[in-house]
Amino acid sequence: MAETQDIPANPSQRQNTEDRYDPQRIEEKWQARWQADPKLFAADPPDSQRKKYYVLEMLPYPSGVLHMGHVRNYAIGDALARYMWMQGCNVLHPMGWDAFGLPAENAAIKNNVPPRQWTLQNIVHMKKQMGRLGFTYDSSREITT
Repeated sequence: MAETQDIPANPSQRQNTEDRYDPQRIEEKWQARWQADPKLFAADPPDSQRKKYYVLEMLPYPSGVLHMGHVRNYAIGDALARYMWMQGCNVLHPMGWDAFGLPAENAAIKNNVPPRQWTLQNIVHMKKQMGRLGFTYDSSREITT
């Protein structure tokens, strides 16, 4: 049986913070790496010999901020896209915005902001949130309705 290190109950006896996992530092490092290479999650050209696979989740209404329902939906699609990449497929995983929907317009009216301005600022904000979650979209294929 392998030895395990017991975690002391007294916080003053625990490891120095520098030795512990720092998720914010690690996530920022990898998010910067992913942003530096926009082709990282892009599909191969159409003449690629790899098996093609298309993953598209529902397009969100940019009517506010992401909520857990969005996270659940997009995490499932992202996991599928990553799995298919690992299987050697040429995966097209785009993202878009259902900006023509009534929810976005109603939210703009409710917040006394012109619908176009409201929608565009929410798209920027929601894209940042999705980036923080580490979703793997092909940004060159983004569409806004």
